[in-house]
Amino acid sequence: MSFSANLKTILNRLLISEEDRREYTKDALCIQNQVMEKLENADSTFKKAYDGLSLGGSYLDRVKLGTPDEFDLHLKLKFPFQITPVADEKGFVYLRAPNGYNQFVSYCGYISRDKLQSWLRTVFNRVFGAYNYLDVTSSSSGRVYRVKYTLDGQGCAHSIEAKCGNRIIEFDIVPAFEFVESQWPWPLSDLKVSKKERGNYSWLAVPQKKRGDNDDRTFLVCAAQWEREYMKRQDNLKNVLRLMKGLRDKQNPDRPNAGLPHLTSYMIKTVILQELPKINWQQDEGTLLLKMWNCLVNYLDAGHLAFFWADDKNVFDRMSNDQLRICRINSKKVLDKLRDPRIQNSLDDLSNLFDLN
Repeated sequence: MSFSANLKTILNRLLISEEDRREYTKDALCIQNQVMEKLENADSTFKKAYDGLSLGGSYLDRVKLGTPDEFDLHLKLKFPFQITPVADEKGFVYLRAPNGYNQFVSYCGYISRDKLQSWLRTVFNRVFGAYNYLDVTSSSSGRVYRVKYTLDGQGCAHSIEAKCGNRIIEFDIVPAFEFVESQWPWPLSDLKVSKKERGNYSWLAVPQKKRGDNDDRTFLVCAAQWEREYMKRQDNLKNVLRLMKGLRDKQNPDRPNAGLPHLTSYMIKTVILQELPKINWQQDEGTLLLKMWNCLVNYLDAGHLAFFWADDKNVFDRMSNDQLRICRINSKKVLDKLRDPRIQNSLDDLSNLFDLN
């Protein structure tokens, strides 16, 4: 079989079955809804501020691989006072708020990440209690999940893990403030996504610190829905993104100096976003995969991959220098294997490069 034909076979093995998607999604919805209800009951301020959950990450883009057991969620908050985004640099904003709301507001009248996350941590701990877990029954399947609070917002996310027997569903819940297009803090003419593509969706600001900066007022812009619209109708784009993620997932052994450490799904997606207008996405998956993995190697070699919404922000800043070095070396090894005709034309050998478990 040809390289592209073999990749199509691998794609079919990587994809989530619709039956699994429905089953996991129904249980996940039951779990998240019950957790949110308990958070609302635990804190009157949370009950007033909670403005719903929205999907992000691979599940939103429908490029999640394997078992549909990980959900990236934005916890939208709407406080009873006006919040105005103010441009900082490198894709970051400050969120100006009126005086008098010291529970959340830092000096100079801006929302404080530390105060926000500390408050949410308190609410989550109140719900999950001294033993850090609660039992939740899925009204869809009848399964009883033991739900644990596993990450308490010291970074961006508040994470929970729901376990029933061998079935585990994980949720990364990131607090976010929602804004409309007209509140985008930089000149609209600089946006890479057309007005039509961004007009029906909002953008978010999520708590994230700058590398090497202790200012607790910075929030990172997030426009996952705009990115999703931008990637629509691009033929084989999503198949190539799935294949790149499948290659990345295989490269995660435990031994030192191996794998692609901390090469996140969003970094891979950013390569796609940056290259999107330069590529004919009607080409076959084999041709496109080689092109896009080569682009990834080039970005790693340069040590710089610009954030899609701010050219002066390097998404590789989330890696350590050692992680970047290891990724450079091992991404080139993967590229060499992908280019080998013997591997391209052997389904078994090519399959060994992907995580198909």
